[in-house]
Amino acid sequence: MTLSRFAPASGLALYASVAALLFSGAAPAPAVPVPDLQGLVKEARRAQRADILAWAQYRFRRQERIEELTETGQVKSVRTFDFEIRPLHDGFDERLLLLDGLAPSESNIADQRRNGRFEKHYSTLLAGSEEEDPESGYSISTLLRLSVYRDAGRETIDGIECHRLDFDPQDHPPGSGLEARIAEAMSGSVWLTVDGAHLVRARTTSTRPVTLSLGLFKVSALEVAFDAQRVAPDTWLPRQLSIVSHARLVFLGQHRRRVFTYSDFAPLARAETTP
Repeated sequence: MTLSRFAPASGLALYASVAALLFSGAAPAPAVPVPDLQGLVKEARRAQRADILAWAQYRFRRQERIEELTETGQVKSVRTFDFEIRPLHDGFDERLLLLDGLAPSESNIADQRRNGRFEKHYSTLLAGSEEEDPESGYSISTLLRLSVYRDAGRETIDGIECHRLDFDPQDHPPGSGLEARIAEAMSGSVWLTVDGAHLVRARTTSTRPVTLSLGLFKVSALEVAFDAQRVAPDTWLPRQLSIVSHARLVFLGQHRRRVFTYSDFAPLARAETTP
C-alpha cells in the first residue's frame, strides 16, 4: 500500500475543507494585539517591586539544595537546608528545621539564624543588586532591566494567560555593571501575566562566559530556571529557582546546581510582626 493511491482523495478532502472555511461565512478569530513592549516591561518592573515588598507579609518554608557536580553533570554530593521563615518588624526570623533531612542541633539552628541568608537575599532584591547574591541567580532581577526584547506571542502557564518575551545577547549593551554583563551573555525568555504583568516564569542560558565578583569569579556556563506562584489575587511570589553553573574562582573549578524552593505561604496577622 503506497501513499500515492490515497493522494487524490486526500487532496480533494483538503480542498473541500478549505472551501468550507472560505464560504461558510464564519467570522475570523480576532487578532491578538501586539503589546507595547516598553510599556509592558515598565509595568512588569512595578509589579515585581510590589511583589517583593509583599513578600515581607508572609510566613513560608524555604529549602536550599546544593549539589556539587562533576564536569559532566553527575552529582558528587548533596546538602539540603530546610527553613521556616517568619518576617519580623525589622527583618526575618530564619529557623532551621532540617539539615540534610535530619533534626539540626541547637548550634546549627543558631548559626543559620545568625547567618540570615534569606534576609541578605531580600535586601539585595529591594536594592536591585545581585553582585554577591547567588539566590538571585545572577540574573532574575536583571531580566526585567534588559533593553532589548521581542514579542513571542501569548502562552498559557498553569492556566494563566501570559505574554512571552524573548531576548538574545547584546553586542554593546549600555553600562558596565552586572546588568551589562548579563545582557552580553544571556539569552532566554520571560513570561508575564497578561493581567498585571507579574513575572511567572523565566528560562535563561548563557552563550558566553560571565564575569562576576570583581573579576575573580568567571561563570563559563549558566542556566537559570525560575517559576512563581500566585499567593493572593494580585501577588506572585517565587516557587522555585534553579541555577546550574560551571565556574572558575581564580584557579579552582566549580560545578554546582542550587535549587531554592519556597512553599506554604501564609499571610501574617499584624501582631506577628511585632517584637
